[in-house]
Amino acid sequence: MAKYNYITKECLFCDGTNATDHPLLYKKNFKDEDLNAEVFSARRTTEHFHYDMLKCRNTGLIFSRHILDDNTLNELYKGSVVTFGEQTEFIKRDYWQPIKEYVKKWKKGKALDIGCSNGFFLEVLKDNGYADVYGVEPGEEPKKIARADVRDNIHTGFYGPGLYPADHFDLITCFQTLDHLSDPLGMLKNMYQNVKPGGNVYMIMHNTKALQAKLFGEKSPIIDVEHIYLFNKENLPQLCEKAGFKVVSVFDVKNGYPYSYWVRMSPLPLKKLWIGLFKALGMYSKILAINAGNMGIILEK
Repeated sequence: MAKYNYITKECLFCDGTNATDHPLLYKKNFKDEDLNAEVFSARRTTEHFHYDMLKCRNTGLIFSRHILDDNTLNELYKGSVVTFGEQTEFIKRDYWQPIKEYVKKWKKGKALDIGCSNGFFLEVLKDNGYADVYGVEPGEEPKKIARADVRDNIHTGFYGPGLYPADHFDLITCFQTLDHLSDPLGMLKNMYQNVKPGGNVYMIMHNTKALQAKLFGEKSPIIDVEHIYLFNKENLPQLCEKAGFKVVSVFDVKNGYPYSYWVRMSPLPLKKLWIGLFKALGMYSKILAINAGNMGIILEK
């Protein structure tokens, strides 16, 4: 007997989900008892659990067909923990760099970060001139370790209609979150309501057409039970335009981490051998900056 309730999802671009246009890409490979809050924590080493995953022949959208219902997902994310503490400064730098020049022309008023974790990007925004910063994070633990000057403006829970007023924010950011949602179009439409006319949205997420995803296939870290919809640089702008946005820019995001991080997160065989090699060469703690498979998008209302 199933431990959890499941719901069925469909392609975001097609009227239906027929098998001819949406063939099975990967078959579900976990049992309900395999899942816990740790499995839904960010930047862990993936167990490679995933639902039945389909691929749209028309748009290349990859999506999970039968997923846990929202109440179950909410509870699992509620207990998730921050696992990327030592990478925080690298992430802050990599996420800020793509908008650094844009921000010089943008109004630095109110900003919201959806899926803000411990508020690391709220810190970046505040340190770079944004007057009021707000965050939404489902996990209870991240807010407790957020920097004191951003902690009080972090809402513990889920982003949705009615949480903030219409035409309220000059900037909304959202990192590695849209692909976790059972209704990404609904969230984009809500973001469109909350951002001011002329305001901007900035998101980063995985790119299914990146070399890493093609190279590792089902063993890629992005093929994971957390990911419900996975996008590429062609279909993501289409979805954002469907929500009403004007697309300003779509681009690859370079990530710079120590070799130790890349080895831990990758599905490389013989990891101990790689670790020993990089340590012997004095490279284990050195930074390697690469296009690891993430893409960014900047939108305007």
